[in-house]
Amino acid sequence: MTPRASTGTITAPPPPPAASEGVRPGIGPLSAELLIVCLDPEEATSTLGSFLKANQIVFDAANAGPDSIIGRITTVMQPLSPQPLALPSELETCSTALCKELQNMHRLKLVLTLGISAHIAVLGACGIPLSRLDFRPGEITHLPDGLLLADGCHFPTKPFPSDMLAQRRSALTELSPKIRAALRPTT
Repeated sequence: MTPRASTGTITAPPPPPAASEGVRPGIGPLSAELLIVCLDPEEATSTLGSFLKANQIVFDAANAGPDSIIGRITTVMQPLSPQPLALPSELETCSTALCKELQNMHRLKLVLTLGISAHIAVLGACGIPLSRLDFRPGEITHLPDGLLLADGCHFPTKPFPSDMLAQRRSALTELSPKIRAALRPTT
């Protein structure tokens, strides 16, 4: 896998903030085979509890069993300015930071994006134009470098209609065996 940052239209992006120079915020090791990209890693672990348990996804190799999948959850964005909309230069910096994280995950096989923002960030980090791959909740797509991309819906923390939340959970439940089969194919 050789993801690269999108060059975009910015000729000289500003230097990345100090947070992107070290380890990006996230839960789980860089040696993981599954990366979940979302808006808030800590909130995602509680929201995705049943999904993680059903797929035997753990974030610590010491807790892994023979059928466990070692995972990592990371954020879409580095901390941005307090402006209502992110600046293009900030988005480019976030894409570069995610690209570096992907490049350091040598065992990575599949990225699960939770929401459109995560999908866009991963495409940017892999240098894939947005026009080449639509957001497809419930589907797994093979990227040109061999990495698998699974799209899921974001689970909001604010009040949300229960029927829509149930639909999103159902879609992730249906995606679950596809992810498991992609990471643990039966022979």
